[in-house]
Amino acid sequence: MNAHERAMVNFAVRWSPFGGGEQYIFAEFGVSAPTFYRRVLKLVESRTTTYLDFAVKEDLRAYCKDKLSHYGTLPARNTTD
Repeated sequence: MNAHERAMVNFAVRWSPFGGGEQYIFAEFGVSAPTFYRRVLKLVESRTTTYLDFAVKEDLRAYCKDKLSHYGTLPARNTTD
């Protein structure tokens, strides 16, 4: 995981209790909110987020899927650790 990817995951962890901080996503990462949540979900479901404990990963996975469902862009497939 590179520094940019780690920053995305950390942003999602930090903002998820408050609803997401979508107004800051484009300015911070240069991508739309749905793209951001797809990327974070992919990172959380990969083995590269070993610094997060299991409960945080599960919460973040559910959070990203919920956000994506609101945007109507659920991921095509589900991967696991």
